[in-house]
Amino acid sequence: MSRSVKALVIGTVFVDLVGFAIVLPLLPSYGSRYGGSDFAIGVLVASYSLVQLLLAPWWGRVSDRIGRRPVILIGLIGSAFSYLLFAWAHTFTLLLVSRLIAGATGATVNVAQASLADGSPPHRRSQVMGLIGASFGLAFIVGPALAGITSRLGDAAPGYMAAALTGVNWLFAVVLLPETRVHRTATTHPTGLDWRRLTMPFGVILFETLAFSVMYAFFTLFGERVLGYGREEIAYLFVYIGLITAVIQGGVVGWLVPRLGEIRLMVLGSLSLAIGLGSLPLTVGESPAWLVPALLTSLFFVAVGTGLVTPTVAGFVSRVTDPHEQGRALGLLQSTASTARILGPVAFGVVSGLGGVRAPFMIASLMALIALFLAFRAERLVVPHEHGAPDS
Repeated sequence: MSRSVKALVIGTVFVDLVGFAIVLPLLPSYGSRYGGSDFAIGVLVASYSLVQLLLAPWWGRVSDRIGRRPVILIGLIGSAFSYLLFAWAHTFTLLLVSRLIAGATGATVNVAQASLADGSPPHRRSQVMGLIGASFGLAFIVGPALAGITSRLGDAAPGYMAAALTGVNWLFAVVLLPETRVHRTATTHPTGLDWRRLTMPFGVILFETLAFSVMYAFFTLFGERVLGYGREEIAYLFVYIGLITAVIQGGVVGWLVPRLGEIRLMVLGSLSLAIGLGSLPLTVGESPAWLVPALLTSLFFVAVGTGLVTPTVAGFVSRVTDPHEQGRALGLLQSTASTARILGPVAFGVVSGLGGVRAPFMIASLMALIALFLAFRAERLVVPHEHGAPDS
């Protein structure tokens, strides 16, 4: 795959994620304004992932059969329509419907991962997955900033901005985005998924995503209720997280994988995430002079943790998967993450209702420690079988 094709795929994903990142930080605030309880807000945030859980593997299989390009185009159209509904929403129910539609057509990322895997050698898979991850990070710089700016123009303005960006992105993709799917010959048969190698990494992504889901589900409410920050200040904290994540996934992961291997980076990332989430509620007790440095330090560990884990898991899964099963495998990985994004916000909504808005972060830190344990297990069970791969 040429660099220009990779750039087109990554650029398409980036612009799509900018729209996603405009809307996501606003959901808890809008849901609360329209009468949603903490539990209902958790359901609202989780609804996108609930539909993805059901449909991401199916979209992956469809892309294996008919190609990556048409599935990505369908995803962009669905996203644009969902953002329009978000802009028009004046009730909690319509907000929920907009997220269900977004999730139903939200196959862009895992299909784009399969597209990049189509044209990348196995030893470079984590690096190209890191580029997708960097798109996430950069999108969470641009998206929340646009959310903070456009929200000054009214509640509907961020949704219109997200819809406009996604619509333009679809037009460019129609004209420029090529097909990358590996065409199966009559003598080629899928070998299936090697669950001996995949079970532990799938567990890592499950618990890492469970842990990180507390950030987009309840960090906004934590900032408003505990720190006393407004919507714009919280948006800029998401920008800070996105900047660090982009640097980690766009450059650091590609440099570290050949030296440490994917599994060991999962270990380091899970540890960093546990430290960041566990220390975040403790920053409230700091003196005013130390509050901001302590808060930024905790968020730094959170960003580094998720930045290390996400692309290395995807790269590892892609590397040990048959080329003609890429869409299915990465779709199942996306569904695993979606499961966590469903369970996490709902569970954290219950925890917040019982113990206050600080409590979910401590539980999330425990989830990251479980991911750390599974990553250690993965190193013991997987690494000895790699025979010269980066993790050996």
